[in-house]
Amino acid sequence: MKHMRHIKKIHNGKNRRTNQKVRRNKNSGGIPDTTGFQQIKLEEKQVKQARQDKRQKKIDSRGPCCKDPAALKAKNEQLLSELRSTSKGRTLKTVGSRWVEVPMVPQWFIANNRSHMAHFRQYVEAMNLPYKF
Repeated sequence: MKHMRHIKKIHNGKNRRTNQKVRRNKNSGGIPDTTGFQQIKLEEKQVKQARQDKRQKKIDSRGPCCKDPAALKAKNEQLLSELRSTSKGRTLKTVGSRWVEVPMVPQWFIANNRSHMAHFRQYVEAMNLPYKF
């Protein structure tokens, strides 16, 4: 059997002999960080924080979708007429012991009018229309 060549003491952040984790920063007495690992982690953290700030700013900037009850009613009527004019898929729903076809609201319609969906769903349910969201 040949003699083993030099094998590094540390692999994947662990000491090969003791199998214990080795610290990566030089301030704690471990191996110096030559890969820039800490800098990468710091940048990732900053990017994540920036995304959260942007998302929170967007949420905070949103106000009510419609100014007053008259505008809300007009928007509901407009959405309903737009929904009726679209080609919609159908799904089956049980009513008692039989199946009934119910028109489904298309996903693109929900995505395009997401800010109004909360009050539009209530409006559709109040009108007792058979649409399924």
